Amino acid sequence: MPGPDVEYTVLNVEEISCDFPKGSPLAVTLALWEKWADGKPAPTWKNVALYELPAVVLPQCLVVDVIDGGDDFRYRFWGTEYTGHYGIDETGLLLSETLGPSFIDATRSQLLTVISRQAPCAFDLAIRAPRSGVVQTKVNLRLPIIDIPGEVTKVLTASLFNETTIDHKARLQDAFHEDTKRIKWRQN
Repeated sequence: MPGPDVEYTVLNVEEISCDFPKGSPLAVTLALWEKWADGKPAPTWKNVALYELPAVVLPQCLVVDVIDGGDDFRYRFWGTEYTGHYGIDETGLLLSETLGPSFIDATRSQLLTVISRQAPCAFDLAIRAPRSGVVQTKVNLRLPIIDIPGEVTKVLTASLFNETTIDHKARLQDAFHEDTKRIKWRQN
């Protein structure tokens, strides 16, 4: 179980519309999910073909197994971009063993929304990293998978992380430093 030094703080979670711009990676992902469902309320796991996802989405993708109707969730698939953003591969771990209470609560709430509605849901999130304090934002498109009629057994999450990194923060600090130099120059 990760220690307290890897606890991420979720600053905001807002449910948003699944009406993504036509042709965008999340719109394409939603259309694939509908294709896999083939007229049913949701696809079964055997009909899900992760390799068909847009190249930008697949590494930013998660799949969880629903345990006891949502008492917990086990990460079946943890995309490589998730490992890059969070510094840990959670494949095979339970949500309850992950990246801190704030992260667990926010993720559980989103997953339970999908389970209760048995329909796609989208969320906009802001998360603060523990060491750097950098705030990253992302959109989660959460898609139910129903292997037992009437019961969500897995949830596929397609995320799009915004490009906020430590390097980005350093570039901003440099830019502010340059602006400060210009102000001092104008005063002289």
